[in-house]
Amino acid sequence: MAARSWATSIFTAIGVAAGAGAAQLGLGYGLGIISWQPTGDSATVWVSSLAWVTWLAASSTVIGAICADRLAGAGTPVPADPDSFGGQALVAAWRVVIALAAAVGSLIIVPLVAIPARTPRPDNAAPYFTAGGYAIAGLILGLLVAVGALAARAIAANIIASSAWLWTLAVVAVADVVRADGSTATSAQLGTWQFTDATWVRGMVNLPSALLMLLIALVIGALAAWPAGRRGDNRVGVAISGLTGPLLVAIAYLLAVPALGEHDQHMSAFVIAPYAVLAGLAGSVIVSAIGPRGYHAQNRAARRAAADDRDTRSASEYSDWAAALAEADAAESRRGDHEEEPEPLPIPTGVPKSREPVVVGAVELDSGAVDMEADAYAPSRAYGHTYSSSPVANRAYAEDTVEEEPAPRLNPPTATGTASVAPLWPSAEPVTEEAPAKPSGRAKRGRGKPAE
Repeated sequence: MAARSWATSIFTAIGVAAGAGAAQLGLGYGLGIISWQPTGDSATVWVSSLAWVTWLAASSTVIGAICADRLAGAGTPVPADPDSFGGQALVAAWRVVIALAAAVGSLIIVPLVAIPARTPRPDNAAPYFTAGGYAIAGLILGLLVAVGALAARAIAANIIASSAWLWTLAVVAVADVVRADGSTATSAQLGTWQFTDATWVRGMVNLPSALLMLLIALVIGALAAWPAGRRGDNRVGVAISGLTGPLLVAIAYLLAVPALGEHDQHMSAFVIAPYAVLAGLAGSVIVSAIGPRGYHAQNRAARRAAADDRDTRSASEYSDWAAALAEADAAESRRGDHEEEPEPLPIPTGVPKSREPVVVGAVELDSGAVDMEADAYAPSRAYGHTYSSSPVANRAYAEDTVEEEPAPRLNPPTATGTASVAPLWPSAEPVTEEAPAKPSGRAKRGRGKPAE
């Protein structure tokens, strides 16, 4: 069933493209827009015919692909998972196959332009080869645009609207020339109207024709993209859809390369065509910026909902923090009520409170010496406590605590006139015990007795 649907769509694309190419080419031959016979104004007619053939081949390919894709209906392959790589590859393969089939159908244009162009020309030895080559170039251009038209409906709508406008403009131009008994060979120009007695800019640009091209490209770009943009289609496809129709015209003029001349309508269209592409792009970009129906209201509602959700989440987090802090305070208070003050450990009897050494024979007058910590800077004797001791005890303390420090060895002065330097830390003098003095023969005066 799937193979049958693919085959049906392929043959549909070939048939529709061939029919569109033949019909448009026949309309061009019938209206006299396309002519390969040399005339008095042969160069202008030749350039105009080549531009028309290039555009016809491209537009026929795109129209055939679009019709085949729309007529396929339920036969269009729909992958089970469109977002997967396999699903995207299947959709891309479908579009490429349909576009190639349409290009094959448009090949009918090549012999239809090459055979009538066999008449030799002074400026071209093989005009049939040139005409056929331009038709093939149009096929390749249409193949690339057809793939995009199958991916975005806005592009397809722009191609169809642009083609309708160009043919309408050509028919009106031919009717105006026929009414004035003029030549139809140069009456209809691709994409523009030939204003007579118009203002020319630097002798190259017909100002009214240029403004008409720019305005029509802008309007068609906006109107063709409007349904897809309001429907919510892919915004990238909507944004670039406006350039596709004017792009086919611009490339057709670029390949035809009109001769440089004063007040030449084809040169004017050649210069303005790229700006028409930008005008069409501007129209579709504006529609894409507007967005689908209710797009801005939905965005505002989404932003408002996000702000409310953020505020609610912040309030909830604040409440959770407050509840956690209150619970922690309650638990701390309950723990303080149940806990009792620990009792001090009993001090065993018979253990001295301090291990501070006490001098032999010294009588402790203050109990604070015992309470001093063992690692104090100085013993308790140095903090103003009063001890009473005998000379024998003091001598024993001095001999027990003071150690004789060795005298530093001083180097003799090496320079004359240099004073000797005293050591930074003077050595302690050795303690010598003096012999008691012998009593003199003079009578010793007692305390409280007058002298004799």
